[in-house]
Amino acid sequence: MRRGFSLVEILIAVAILLVSFVTVIASFQLGARRGVGTLQKIQAVALAEEGIEAISSVRDFGWSHISNLSFGTEYGISFDGTKWNIVSSPQTIDGVFRRAVVLDNVYRRDSDKDIVSENSPDAKALDSDAKKITVRVSWNAATTSVQAEQVMESYLFNLFE
Repeated sequence: MRRGFSLVEILIAVAILLVSFVTVIASFQLGARRGVGTLQKIQAVALAEEGIEAISSVRDFGWSHISNLSFGTEYGISFDGTKWNIVSSPQTIDGVFRRAVVLDNVYRRDSDKDIVSENSPDAKALDSDAKKITVRVSWNAATTSVQAEQVMESYLFNLFE
């Protein structure tokens, strides 16, 4: 009749518990890292959407605030407590995110007035009452330390003329 555990049985049990413990800890760390990455992605999407809305708000104060900007140039946006303003350079938000706004010209095909790219071979004309907005939010991803980016594009039209 045997009583108690042998040393080999205790070592095997400890090894199994140790492997299980390490696996649980590693899974928790991976999940936490991915959670931070997901949070940053959600924040970047919100900042990009805010950028689109802010530029629309600037347009509402007068089309000249938009039409007088240089196209293809990166701008920033800032809120002064009462309204949004376009500033000369992109801004850093919370020390993590960089948000840049770029406006580009819009061209319309002569035959049907659909929007076409500037490189389109179709006969086209510049639409002075429309601008393409690109908001680019970039950050260093917490999970990989690689530059991540969220881009949103929209069209803005001169609604008040």
